[in-house]
Amino acid sequence: MALRDQTAKIDPMQHALTAPVFKSIALAALALGLGVAATSQAPKRVTHRLSLHAVDRPGAVYLTVFRDGDIRVRFDGEQLHPMTFKVHASVSDGCRWLGTETLVPRDERSFDYEYSEQILDCDPDATPCIKTPRKGIVTVED
Repeated sequence: MALRDQTAKIDPMQHALTAPVFKSIALAALALGLGVAATSQAPKRVTHRLSLHAVDRPGAVYLTVFRDGDIRVRFDGEQLHPMTFKVHASVSDGCRWLGTETLVPRDERSFDYEYSEQILDCDPDATPCIKTPRKGIVTVED
C-alpha cells in the first residue's frame, strides 16, 4: 500500500514532461543504430582509372571525357556497371554538338566502348564537320 501512495503522489505534469524525453532518446538511439548498420552494409566505394583504346580519325574532333587521357571513376563496390557520358560543345564549324560515350561491361576489367555525335544546331552560314562515330575498348588500369 505504501508504494501505491507514493506513485499517486507523483505530479502528473512531471510524468508528462519526462515520458516523451525517454521515448525520444530511445527513438534516436534506434535511428543511430540503424544508420550505423546501413553504413556498414553499404558497398565499399572504389575508384578505378579507365583507359580508352580506340582508333582516332586523323584531324577529327572527338567530344570525349578521355580528351586529356585516362579518367578516374568511382564505383559502388568492385563490380563494373554500364555508364554513359555526354559532352556538349560549340565547335569551330559554327555548330553545337553532343558527343555521347557508352561503356558496357564486357568482363570484370573492361568495357565495350561506343562513341556517337549529334548536331544540336548550327549558325545560319555554318558548314558542319563530318560525324566520326567509333568503337573500342575501355580497360580498368588499376
